Amino acid sequence: MSTSAPAAGPAPAAIDPVAAAQRLSIATCLGFGVGTVGVSIMLNAVTPYFPAFMSTVLGQSPALAGTLLTVSKLYDAVADVVIGRMSDRTRSRWGRRRPYLLVGALVSAVSFLMLFVPPRLDDFWLLAYMSAGLVVYSTGYSLFNVPYMAMPSEMTDGYHERTRLLGYRMVFVSIGQLLSGAGTAALIQRGGGGADGYALMGLVMSLIIFGAMTAAFFGTARARVIERSHAPARLPGGQLALLWRNRPFVLLAAAKVFQFFGFASIAVTGLLFLLNVVHVGYAGQAQLALCQNLFTFVSLPFWVRAGRVIGKRNTYLAGVALFVLGALSWLSAGPGITTLGIWLRGIPSGLGAGAMLLMAISMLADTMAYDRRLTGLHREGLLSAVIAVLEKTSFALGAALIGVMLTAAKYVPTTGGALAAQPASAVRALYLTFSVIPAAIFSLNLLCIWFYDLDEKKLQDDPA
Repeated sequence: MSTSAPAAGPAPAAIDPVAAAQRLSIATCLGFGVGTVGVSIMLNAVTPYFPAFMSTVLGQSPALAGTLLTVSKLYDAVADVVIGRMSDRTRSRWGRRRPYLLVGALVSAVSFLMLFVPPRLDDFWLLAYMSAGLVVYSTGYSLFNVPYMAMPSEMTDGYHERTRLLGYRMVFVSIGQLLSGAGTAALIQRGGGGADGYALMGLVMSLIIFGAMTAAFFGTARARVIERSHAPARLPGGQLALLWRNRPFVLLAAAKVFQFFGFASIAVTGLLFLLNVVHVGYAGQAQLALCQNLFTFVSLPFWVRAGRVIGKRNTYLAGVALFVLGALSWLSAGPGITTLGIWLRGIPSGLGAGAMLLMAISMLADTMAYDRRLTGLHREGLLSAVIAVLEKTSFALGAALIGVMLTAAKYVPTTGGALAAQPASAVRALYLTFSVIPAAIFSLNLLCIWFYDLDEKKLQDDPA
């Protein structure tokens, strides 16, 4: 299937004159979108595999792995805001955002190697090394992703053109998630499942991360940029206080908190659930990732069209409902689950994730455009940083709480990639954290978006 299909949009005659005048070239859309392959691997490989690596290869507890992730995210919260403000203020021949993409590509690739190809160390020095690796990881991720997510709002003013641009990005999200789920599992399995398997995975994925992120730097060379505003640095009520005037942004930010709590629960326990509850191992992980991302990919043309017909908000809500259905379906899964059983559960999750992720990022770009109209300021980097802080903090706290839950449920850690028979309490905890808790949290996410009211008309009206 052509990568342009999901985001091709309607015929030019159906596009409003403003959007037609600013229609982005396919090359620019592809050049922007490819960067998210690296972002997806950074997020979706580290989150499930770091706890699994720590608890099945290095002999550490899930609680320790969750705590390390949490501490790194607290640092990350500060880094996101600093980098967002820096990118808002940067002036260079490459624009405000693109220099950070290049630096972030290098730091991200190095950090991935650090985390999954560690030297042999005793427990104290291993803890220190992994803590440092997570700080480098967080820095690299922020350097690339915060400016990257600020770019769509600047690249076009078209309400539906932003969805088209981000539809291309979602194609690469699917590719990145497929690589971070099925690709990583296949590499670990090929390497023997233990330290050697993780080392092979770390090396290959670090090269892909660097290549994809660097490609985004070069691929957006012709993208439109908006130079920083020259408004006074000090504003009544402060920069963050002004955010409360942007009600759609606040509601979207609140939804992000619940969304990433839910994602954390699934990501941290997903591989452990497949290994210890349904006993399908890394092969099952690969099948589930393949199914989810295939259906995310093929559903994108439908979701792009749905955003035009029923609105971005309603499309997002439909995605949440499908995702919750997929999460709850795992309650009926057990040892002996077939490949068909995995796919039947992965399909609604993949469809729902496609709608949620596409609409959420498109809605974020809309709230940034709305913020420019409200304040007269170009502070997309700050808004992107606030969202990143909320996402990462929510994710980290969720990961830490899940780690504590598993430890309290007497989950048995192992070394060398071996598996141990888990007590019934740990199995029950894995069912809760992989199915019930995410479903409940995503229902709260749905309530936040229910009150979101920013549409094309409101965005074009005078906000004053």
